[in-house]
Amino acid sequence: MPRTSATRVKCPRSEHSGARVKLDGTYGKPGHRRQRYKCSPRGGGKPHVFTELLPREESWHDSCDQCERHVERREGPKAPRHYQFVARGIAEALQAVGAGATYMHASRVARDRARRFRFDAETGELRETDHGQLGADWVELFAPVVFEPHRPGAWPTEGSLLLDHLPFRVRALDAGGRRIPAGRVAFDVFCAVGYRAGKPRLWRAEAFPSAHPANWSAFLGSLAGEPKRIVCDAHGGMLRAIEERWPETELHQCEWHLQHALERLLAKEARSNPSEELQNLRTSAEGALAGPPFWRPFVRAAGVVENESLDRWIAVNGPTIESQFARRGPASRRPTDTPLTTAALEQVTRPIVSALYPRRYALKNRERLNRLLMLLQLNLNGDDDIRRYAKTIRTWLESSGGRPVGRRRAIAEPAGSPSLR
Repeated sequence: MPRTSATRVKCPRSEHSGARVKLDGTYGKPGHRRQRYKCSPRGGGKPHVFTELLPREESWHDSCDQCERHVERREGPKAPRHYQFVARGIAEALQAVGAGATYMHASRVARDRARRFRFDAETGELRETDHGQLGADWVELFAPVVFEPHRPGAWPTEGSLLLDHLPFRVRALDAGGRRIPAGRVAFDVFCAVGYRAGKPRLWRAEAFPSAHPANWSAFLGSLAGEPKRIVCDAHGGMLRAIEERWPETELHQCEWHLQHALERLLAKEARSNPSEELQNLRTSAEGALAGPPFWRPFVRAAGVVENESLDRWIAVNGPTIESQFARRGPASRRPTDTPLTTAALEQVTRPIVSALYPRRYALKNRERLNRLLMLLQLNLNGDDDIRRYAKTIRTWLESSGGRPVGRRRAIAEPAGSPSLR
């Protein structure tokens, strides 16, 4: 290896500006060696040895496929100071977790790609591990870093904001020790989808212990601004928070949820009173919310049946449905960012359910889960570029002295008092 640095590395000491810098060997184990440099100040100052703020690990290849050029051994990827893994490896693991990989899988792949295997001190035998703490630590430390450039500063001011919550249920017993058929909700993930250039985009996702109105109010107040139009279901806690925070916003209840609620009510009433009138009414209810020409004949037919539960439902929801008919206008002139249902939100957030549902029993720390949701949001919005992740991580590390700000597992909670359940 040549003695003179070809990378034009400068001494970190400002008083040594213009000093002569040479290569001065490496440190670390073979395969993971990192370069040292020697600074010889001009004018006879005392030489000293230093390393780069983000030291480069030795390159495993003599050329870079992305740069399409020859690289020296010392020109490998950058790593945080005193970290075994390089920034690019951390970025790859974060991207995998955001795409739905478990901490165990992402950690195992990261160790394998970085050739960071553990060996038995006595026998030298390879000791592979499936422990996922490595990936969990990286999510805790670096997820807010890569999410920050894409963090929305305010709620969308154009189009619609779709709101809903994803409940995650676990097995549970009642006071008598009997199993509750549907279990109980362990936590909820509140989701908001906005529109950008006519396309739905996950605007915010945050976990809460329950769908209480206070939690919805905190969720709506987490960003500045106020949307012009909201589409949501008839969840009481959500509607109450919207009315308190955004009373001037146009509220459109999801017509699919209204239709589904009507069909469930009719099915229940038909089971308890299997009359021919109710069966015919169920048939006519299938397209009742398609528009006033379908809704008003259905209301008249429902009045003839004289079912108390159905009459009550129409009395409560009929004015809302009529007012929404009056506002929505013809379908041919309705913009794509003015939907009538929350179907776009359900489509966008489906991967969140797929990623979290299998591990819902282990997710008890709210802050950690919210940092995982940041990576899932980046993936769903198409913002999870590995090279951009790595560059963001390196820039952040350079601004903090080469090491992460804070320590691993800083948001750990006392045993027996989880923040979610």
